[in-house]
Amino acid sequence: MLKPLGKYNNQSIATWIYLGNIIISLFLGILLCNKLKYFKDTLSIFKIKNIFFLLFATISLFVIYFFTYTYYNSHFVTPGIVKEQVAYSKQIVSPFVQFLSFAICSPLFEEAAFRTTIYRFFKNDKIAFIFSSISFAWMHTGANPILIVYLPMSIVLTLIYHRRRVLSESILAHVLMNALLPTVVVLLQTITGLYYL
Repeated sequence: MLKPLGKYNNQSIATWIYLGNIIISLFLGILLCNKLKYFKDTLSIFKIKNIFFLLFATISLFVIYFFTYTYYNSHFVTPGIVKEQVAYSKQIVSPFVQFLSFAICSPLFEEAAFRTTIYRFFKNDKIAFIFSSISFAWMHTGANPILIVYLPMSIVLTLIYHRRRVLSESILAHVLMNALLPTVVVLLQTITGLYYL
């Protein structure tokens, strides 16, 4: 049986601390993004052509993730290690709070940092696109073979932002990716017969 990490042996204490951090971070993040005018043209994502584009891009993200991660796990990772890591993390903070962090906080901050901020920093869009894609993937992986999973996904997310420079689009695609990933992976495993865990 795995032992809890950290000095908070009581999961509920760690969960409340983590939840408080998420709420404060979200509030400050949204406030800052609004102040920097990162959310301009947000309502335009609800036009039919933009909805179809986002749907296609999000489906592409799922397919890319599934096949690259299946390849990665079949060549680089001992089977079952991901399940063990998930079980270990559940002992620290409740799964619901982890989900909020993974599905809402991460997309907001990562997209604001690696898309809009980088595009504003570079004058050349091609350099901004390349730097945004690589830095996002590298931040998640470092010098690790799992870069083959994150780099293609990063390129798709950067393409979503690059198309119209609307941050809300890449945030929405990222939220859908993170929130629906477990369900879609099971669906794709059933359809393809490929299993990576």
